[in-house]
Amino acid sequence: MHRIIIPGPPGTGKTHTLMKYLKKELDQGTEPDKIAYISFTKTAAKVAQKRVNNDKIYASTMHSMGTRECGINTKTQLLNGDKWKNFKNFSPYCRNMSFESRLNVNGHVEHQNPHMRIIELARNKKTSIADAARELRLHYTTDIWLTEQINQDLITYKEGTNMVEFSDMISKFVEEDRCPPLQCVFLDEAQDLSPLQWDMFFYIESKCARSYIAGDDDQTIYSFQGASAKIFIELKGEFDPQVQSVRVPRAVHRLATSIFPYMGQRLEKEWIPTDREGSVTMNARFTDLPLHGDQWLVLTRTNKMLEPIRDHLYRMSYRFEAKAQELLPNKMLNAYRVWTRLNQGAYVSKEDCEDLWDYLTVKDGHLKRGFAGGKTLKDIDSINLEGLREHHGLLAAGSWDTLRFPYQSKLYIKKLLESGDDLMKPARIRLSTIHGAKGDEADNVALFTDTEKIIYDSSRDNPDPEHRTWYVGVTRAKENLFVCSQHYEYQYNIGAPIV
Repeated sequence: MHRIIIPGPPGTGKTHTLMKYLKKELDQGTEPDKIAYISFTKTAAKVAQKRVNNDKIYASTMHSMGTRECGINTKTQLLNGDKWKNFKNFSPYCRNMSFESRLNVNGHVEHQNPHMRIIELARNKKTSIADAARELRLHYTTDIWLTEQINQDLITYKEGTNMVEFSDMISKFVEEDRCPPLQCVFLDEAQDLSPLQWDMFFYIESKCARSYIAGDDDQTIYSFQGASAKIFIELKGEFDPQVQSVRVPRAVHRLATSIFPYMGQRLEKEWIPTDREGSVTMNARFTDLPLHGDQWLVLTRTNKMLEPIRDHLYRMSYRFEAKAQELLPNKMLNAYRVWTRLNQGAYVSKEDCEDLWDYLTVKDGHLKRGFAGGKTLKDIDSINLEGLREHHGLLAAGSWDTLRFPYQSKLYIKKLLESGDDLMKPARIRLSTIHGAKGDEADNVALFTDTEKIIYDSSRDNPDPEHRTWYVGVTRAKENLFVCSQHYEYQYNIGAPIV
């Protein structure tokens, strides 16, 4: 098996290089259905297919591949949502527990339940419950004996009911030898794989003649969910390093590289910044930032620390995008845009009409009786305002504020319009945690160095993951980086040890 490893710092075009190898495989006659392209999101997988203009490539997430090849019905077999109720009735230890969880963008499950967080990390890292608890610093507050009992009950329950969790989609794929016939496999963002996911990749790789692996160990920021930089660092094969960044300017590059001496084990690699100087402003005041007119990415360590920034932007009538606590949910914003476009004479899709219908009622005189719920919209391909009025019961007329938006949302929209914001375009300002912004970039980045006590205490024992996290935050800036603080008690000092 021939393995090509593509390491590279931020903005050096690792994914682009991966695509070049993919095109080369196709040009040399490799059948597309014998090529697997593994990514962490379905969107990224589809983008890969689109970039090489071939939808026959087996582009998939690891979980989707495991689900498909193992014949798992996620609607009936996946333990999520209300299906946890049956397990809670089965296990005497879990009657009053919550089992809320989600699959994040890097293929790791985020549990709210501390016992399940420990169990999931133990599975991903292939380690003991006790070791996982210590790594998460939950051994002080969580009954490890109880966690062990819950884990045993969970194993027994799944065996008896044929139910699965997300990690089972991966382990079953390997244990049951379910790999489809392949000639080569591609893997992007390899540094985010856990040992369990590496097992799956190495198993797929063993069935192939060639493999291509792209990643950057310095950007391993999901170690708390099992991601392993060590495995990527120790890979053997033919190296094709990417060194020239098309994103990071010289000033940002200097600050980012000042973090390297404080990281743990890392792959030494050359990294050349762009020929732009850019700028780094330390100790910047957020209220003094030039937020008018340009694209901005505002980053904090945790979601909690985004809340006061969000409130400030709202008070100042700035529109922003944020993954949590949206003032203008995407559906509402789309309804506004659809209504505007319809009144300008445009045709819109069925999905757009359905978003609009969510803010129309019979009671308020928006729709004729019998047309609520959008039942007649299912056969629409595209339609204009007159078509909706003639065939689908639309009565509403006038400006956007005839729509049934909450009062606070209407007031906010009015303030935005008065300030000259074009709601037909995406927001210029995006708010995110550093973890949520991985893979993102912006001309201007405001990076808040505040952190929470629990994170600060954990980083003193194990500083390496924290240094890598802030390295990712710094390197999102394409032109100007503003290092800010909300003056919390605990701070991360860029380019300094954690003491």
